[in-house]
Amino acid sequence: MIDINKIKPKVKDESDKYSWNLYNFLNRLFNKSGVGKYYKKQLEIHWLHNSRWDGSYLEFNKDKLNLNQILILPSGKQHYRGTFYELSLIMGKGKATEFALPYSYETTDITEWFFNTYERDGRCIFDREHNGWWQGDKERFTYINNTRKCNWCGEWHKKEIKKVQVIKREETWV
Repeated sequence: MIDINKIKPKVKDESDKYSWNLYNFLNRLFNKSGVGKYYKKQLEIHWLHNSRWDGSYLEFNKDKLNLNQILILPSGKQHYRGTFYELSLIMGKGKATEFALPYSYETTDITEWFFNTYERDGRCIFDREHNGWWQGDKERFTYINNTRKCNWCGEWHKKEIKKVQVIKREETWV
């Protein structure tokens, strides 16, 4: 069970190390009248092995997460009612639409790994290359000479300058 106060962004309605949309979704889910207390105990995060694009099999790789393949099951798989929420919609738009999947879909429970890693690394869990494309990432890095430190997960990066040679061919009539 996750203590969502540990993943609460510092400023209301703004993401920092943690996503405001994910925190807000979980907070509303856990406070839902009648069922919230059960969701708080039973919620699971699953990796969907069947590609949402073409149905091909996708192995879980913690270093290359596809948000479309991560599902939130409020009742967990044991008490599965056939509904789930898609993490990519929650993270992107803050809106949660309940979907249904047939029981034949294969998933892996990543709940413990997900919450432990998310609490430690924040949104870096989804951006292991540290491309810096997240909304609210202005304070993400501290720069020192040719290095930078990610203030969310603590990882250091060294800047390298690579020479790239481009050969351009043009067609001309003479």
